[in-house]
Amino acid sequence: MDVLDAELINFWRALNENNVRYIMVGGFATRFHGFNRNTDDLDMWLQDTPENRKNLRAAFRILGYGDFPPLETMPFMPGFSSISIVGGIELDIMSEMKGLEQYSFEECLSMASIADLEGVHVPFLHINHLIQNKKVVNRPKDQVDVIELEKIRKIREE
Repeated sequence: MDVLDAELINFWRALNENNVRYIMVGGFATRFHGFNRNTDDLDMWLQDTPENRKNLRAAFRILGYGDFPPLETMPFMPGFSSISIVGGIELDIMSEMKGLEQYSFEECLSMASIADLEGVHVPFLHINHLIQNKKVVNRPKDQVDVIELEKIRKIREE
């Protein structure tokens, strides 16, 4: 999956144009921060408010994914809230992040790293928050991510 794929840029553009409040997390955020490992899905932390859910539903309609009323009410649970989007990519939507319970969505968004991808601003979870999350999730791939992200963070600090 290429970060500059036109379909992904259009996806993020539609989210932004519809005022969806989100942060990219997971493997794609790990790649953004400099550890280039394969990932077949997009993980997105969605601010869980009724208005934001309506905005997400509107963005999906504009993107041609269809109109999904359940987006406004369904629980978003990691691994269970997967929706097929552009080019067969799976979008996993989360409404909370393990290991970051002490922070609000707003706090994490304010500290997020913002990528300018062809003029589209995409928030990625801050490397420190990403490391915290991956330490708590603690799957084998997360353990590898933590090691590599900590190396990257150390290089950045030097």
